[in-house]
Amino acid sequence: MLRRHRVIVGLLLALMCGVLFAGVLHAQEKVELTMSVWGMPWEDKLYTDFAIPQFEAKYPHIKVTFVRFEDYWNQILIRHAGGTAPDVMRNADESYGEMRIRGALLPLTDYVEKAGLDLSDFHQIAIDALTVDGELWALPQDLSPRNLLYYNKAMFDEAGIPYPTADWTLDDLVEAAKALTVGSRPRIQRYGLTWSEAHFLSTAMLGFGGRLWDENGMCDVTSPENAAGLKWVQSLVFEHEVSPNYLEVDPGNTLDLFKGERSAMHIDGGWSIPSVARDVPDLDFGVVPLPQPLNTVLGQCIWTMSSQTKHPDEAWLLIEFLSSFDVLREYWQLTWVAAPARLSIIFSDHFQNITGVEGHVPAITDPQRLEDLTGFWNTLIGDSRFTQDHVHPYYGVLKNSFLEPYSDELFGRTPGDVERILQEIEDGVNQEIAAF
Repeated sequence: MLRRHRVIVGLLLALMCGVLFAGVLHAQEKVELTMSVWGMPWEDKLYTDFAIPQFEAKYPHIKVTFVRFEDYWNQILIRHAGGTAPDVMRNADESYGEMRIRGALLPLTDYVEKAGLDLSDFHQIAIDALTVDGELWALPQDLSPRNLLYYNKAMFDEAGIPYPTADWTLDDLVEAAKALTVGSRPRIQRYGLTWSEAHFLSTAMLGFGGRLWDENGMCDVTSPENAAGLKWVQSLVFEHEVSPNYLEVDPGNTLDLFKGERSAMHIDGGWSIPSVARDVPDLDFGVVPLPQPLNTVLGQCIWTMSSQTKHPDEAWLLIEFLSSFDVLREYWQLTWVAAPARLSIIFSDHFQNITGVEGHVPAITDPQRLEDLTGFWNTLIGDSRFTQDHVHPYYGVLKNSFLEPYSDELFGRTPGDVERILQEIEDGVNQEIAAF
């Protein structure tokens, strides 16, 4: 009997040891994640050489594979349809809405709450832009103004015009542009004002009191206010003759006019500031928010989790890490294409230290140049005109498939019929929405 008891005890001990050993093996099993990044190729090193090695050292049971796609957005959708989407994706806010309604993303609300992540360190409009029906669908990486006013300081000095400020009005802008334009059509040697991208057109519509979407999420751009915004932009080309029509320039390369000093002022996103500083290092220029009443509309890169991930807990750990103070500080100091989403970095000495990426992004060592190129953030943070209006599932359709193609007609040899064009845009976008 005693021997039998010993055998039973031995078997129980062996079984318990086996269970414990299996648990240890399970805990040590490698989890593999893939992450993808929408951005410039030279940004990859931030992740491959800095963020991923540090993350893997902190979580040795997780292996992260970095992947880069050409034709990023289509590839993400194709891979989602095929069941091979990356676990963690850096997207632009204007595309995440479409991915959300396609069921390609998992909400992060529960993970944020369980981790006790303090969202108050992120700019509130960034969090608001990513929250739908009480669910947070992404964590913001950065804050990227879609429209800022770049100005050539030497040209202003030569004309005796004070530099633009955040309290400029549209009248101030037009008067300065007229004074800075050299020549007249058809022989304009220097334009007073140029702009990049259709973001500026939607910003003008919003600034004149219009809206892009109604309460049901349908396109709503046929209001008199929207028409007034576009007609004001047309007046820059046809009435004041301070801006080029689209027969005179390639609308996709207007930034080159500013770089080549054939434009005194230029409206572009904050992401172009480093490239101007790199390509034309001797160009003395400054950057300020758009004149009132135009809003400086927020854009942002964001971290999202695929709904197809087999390891959501580990994917969350990666998103949390990529949104941490240390990684976002490094992101700003290396790239400075957009301010980090964490206010604690913007209001720290780290924000004043820009090291750049050799061969791609210049460092800034001169305090005055730093103020000229990044000082606008002191105005934007806390400014009620710093808003988010472009985070909609079909904003990309509105901009890429309609506003940009119709720009050729709006700003051709003669001004296009604004009311007709807006009606066609509204009908076209709503047909796309209905067909989804």
